[in-house]
Amino acid sequence: MSDCCAMEEQVSESSGSEFCPTCIAKGKKIKIITLKSMLKPAALDTLNAELTHYFCSSKDCHVVYFDTDTKTYLTSDIKVAVHQKDQSLVVPVCYCFDWTKEKIKQYVERGLTPNPVEHIRENIKENRCGCEVNNPQGSCCLGNVTKFMNQLL
Repeated sequence: MSDCCAMEEQVSESSGSEFCPTCIAKGKKIKIITLKSMLKPAALDTLNAELTHYFCSSKDCHVVYFDTDTKTYLTSDIKVAVHQKDQSLVVPVCYCFDWTKEKIKQYVERGLTPNPVEHIRENIKENRCGCEVNNPQGSCCLGNVTKFMNQLL
């Protein structure tokens, strides 16, 4: 498995659109392994693995993934709740190490340990993360965790 938390150069794609066909937000290109891990069987059965796929992070859009042919996969097609699209406190922000919104909130409000960011960084250092198969956005969660913590402050 590649180092999912390392910085990677973004490759631009000239064919198709990188904008969500529903909300028109710019999508983030993701690896096919993420879709194979996240899609429910019925949705996976419709996947065209030859196309480029994107993740839509817009909180008000029910599209999670779309491809360059504008095929969409909705929140109902995904095996897990998507942090960016589900406001429930039990939804993970960090899918690898189970840092839910509630656990992060308890840390921020009560100063409980461990610090979520430090805990995740420690695990990244030990090569334990598997973001491309655990996180619906297919990449490291540290930015999401930090952003969520800052919103609580």
